[in-house]
Amino acid sequence: MATHSHLFIKKLLVAAAVACGLLLVAGPARTAECGMSRSFVQPDGNARGGQTAVWSDPEGSALLFVEGLNVNTDGTRRSYSVDDFWGETRALNNLCNAMSDACAGLSSAGLKARRIATQQAAAAGWPAEPLRRTKISPAIIPFRDGKPCPAVDGFLVSATSLRKPGGGDACDIETYVDALVTPALVIPKSPSPFSSRAKVGDLAVAMKPGSDQPVFAVVGDSGPSRELGEASIALNGRLLGRSALPANYREVRGRGEFSGRGWTVPRAIVLIFPGTRDTANPFMTPQRIDEAAQRRFEQWGGVARLQACAEAYSR
Repeated sequence: MATHSHLFIKKLLVAAAVACGLLLVAGPARTAECGMSRSFVQPDGNARGGQTAVWSDPEGSALLFVEGLNVNTDGTRRSYSVDDFWGETRALNNLCNAMSDACAGLSSAGLKARRIATQQAAAAGWPAEPLRRTKISPAIIPFRDGKPCPAVDGFLVSATSLRKPGGGDACDIETYVDALVTPALVIPKSPSPFSSRAKVGDLAVAMKPGSDQPVFAVVGDSGPSRELGEASIALNGRLLGRSALPANYREVRGRGEFSGRGWTVPRAIVLIFPGTRDTANPFMTPQRIDEAAQRRFEQWGGVARLQACAEAYSR
């Protein structure tokens, strides 16, 4: 009789533990699995070794890479200035970066000559031959009637590949994604193995290694076909935990008095979801990006899966 009483009491205790959520299931806890593997290698002048591995899931619904993120300033209201050519006061970029040759290979004297030639061409109203010598790229600084768009508040209009529906006026700064406002990534333009898979307007996520705070983004622009790892000021600012905007290009690059406080992200885990562009109404506001990208990210597996992929990628 005592044995039956003990068994009855044991059953009561077990039932009570289950009801109170105190009974633990035996066995190891399940950990997230990445489920992604190398899909292709992207030529990448920004990476050590000149290339970056890009991973994909079996369905091709997500692309992942780990890379540092340089800063893209296009689409802002103070990206490039003829007067503040080097971005020493208010401009967020060096005007050489809006030129087809990026002033590559020029000596100090050559750089000075390029600045003077550009300022003289602007002062003269951009005559054809002086404009040609500046090498300003219409892919970066949109043109109208063969000349750069009229400056807005002293800054040249700079374009992004992602635009408002219908395209709008090429000289209207509101047409483009503002790098100061919108968390956005830049992907290599065609021809590149990346551009055949992801498109401008696709949703994306970025996170610093070791973090559990994802930043939701959109692919907002395309860049050189052999470079990867560039993001808007807004995206890098979120990853770095910055609240104030950079003062000028010197701060963006962390030079002079801004040494150690640049806006380049040394390393980021980047996830892009191909085919998620809303073609009827591309995502132009951070709020819409946050809502749509977070929803897609959670469906994919969220932070736990991204952390698992980052660990696997680094092996």
